[in-house]
Amino acid sequence: MLHIVGLGPGPGYATEAALKAIREADCVFYEDYTGPLDLETLRRTAAREPVKLTRKDLEDESGRRIFECLREGKRAVLVTAGDPALATSHHALVALARARGYPVQILPGVSIICAAFSVTCLSIYKLGGVATVTYPRGGVYSRRPYELAEQNLRRDMHTLLLLDVREDGSFMPPRDAAEILLRLEEEEQRGVFTPDRHVAVVYRLGWGGSVLYTRLKDLLSAEAGGPAVVIVPARLNPVEKECLETTSKGITI
Repeated sequence: MLHIVGLGPGPGYATEAALKAIREADCVFYEDYTGPLDLETLRRTAAREPVKLTRKDLEDESGRRIFECLREGKRAVLVTAGDPALATSHHALVALARARGYPVQILPGVSIICAAFSVTCLSIYKLGGVATVTYPRGGVYSRRPYELAEQNLRRDMHTLLLLDVREDGSFMPPRDAAEILLRLEEEEQRGVFTPDRHVAVVYRLGWGGSVLYTRLKDLLSAEAGGPAVVIVPARLNPVEKECLETTSKGITI
C-alpha cells in the first residue's frame, strides 16, 4: 500500500494519522521541493532513515523507487510538506499506483492555501483562484498571474499567488515576486499590479514567519524571505480589513 502524507506547513502541524502511517511504513520517502519539510519530526517518527526524492525521481522517473518498494509487498510512504493533494505531480503518482493495482491512501495536511487565508483573516469564500508567479523561462514571463488577478478583481474575488522555486531548490522571495508583478504591469498596463496595489504576504508560515500587508512597490525592499505566498485582495469588508491590518503588525505565525 502507498500512503501519501502531508506534514503541514511547519513543525507541530502533523496529524496523528500522518505520524502513524510514517511509523508503520517499511519504506519512507520524502520530497521537499514543494515546500519546507519538518525533517526533525519525520526522522524522529520513522523506523528507518527516510530517503529523499527529487522532482526528477517523482516526475521524470514516475516514482520508480517507490514502486520498487511496493513490488516487494512492502508498505511505502511518501511524505510532503503542506497538503500533498495540492501538487499535480503527486496526483500523477496516485493515478499510476492505482492503475498498477496498488491501494493508495492520501493523508491530508494543513495546506498553505487554507492556512494563508486563516492567518490573514481573508474570507475563503472570496478566493477566486490560484496561480504561480514564476521566473522567466527563456526570457518570457508567464501572464497567468496577471490575467487571473484581473479577472478576480472584476468579480470582487481574492487571488492567491504561489511563488516559484529556483533551480537550486531555494524559494522565490517576496521581493522577487513584486519585481515580476510590476514588470508584468509595465508590459500589460491594465492597472492590475500598480506600484500602489496592496497585497498580503504570508511568509515562512509555521517557521516563525509573519504577515505583511503592504504596497507592491514597498515589497521590493522588504526583508521577508521564502517560502511565501502573495494574496491580492479584492475589496475588504470591515472585519477583513481590521483583522488583516492588526495581524500584519509583527505577529509571528
